[in-house]
Amino acid sequence: MAQSSESALAKILSAKRSGAVIDHAQPSLIAAASVSRRADPPQVALLRDAVRRQCKVRISYQDAKGATSDRTIWPIAIVYFDEVRVLAAWCERRSAFRHFRVDRVQVTTISDERYPGRRQALVTKWREQDRDWRAMLTDSGRSGGYVRSDDFGSAPTSEEK
Repeated sequence: MAQSSESALAKILSAKRSGAVIDHAQPSLIAAASVSRRADPPQVALLRDAVRRQCKVRISYQDAKGATSDRTIWPIAIVYFDEVRVLAAWCERRSAFRHFRVDRVQVTTISDERYPGRRQALVTKWREQDRDWRAMLTDSGRSGGYVRSDDFGSAPTSEEK
């Protein structure tokens, strides 16, 4: 499914270059797997709306060890894996892109304040920073279907938490 979506995006962008009028903004959702029948947690709809509106979001995030931290993020995309959804966002606290499992996110506040710049530019920077983000799209064979946050190469160290 990931290859098909990339192929479709390439065709759309090609049509755009040939003069067709198409909005080629980066998608706010990225499908990494297609076999899951798992329903999204309720906060996904709020996060998806914040991605579309490019709004800052205040969250409370619980890491794998159960430690909770409060953060202000700029959500740019939701990645769908077999059994987990991951929010890609700029984290103001870390001044870096981070990945958050949406089942561990509690949305505290969705601000009316838009984050600076355009989401498309942030997605491009995120992809450049995480050159191996495509590896995430094909790594669905883990037990339980979950991907550890440190698999994304940007999980905070114990000193950062």
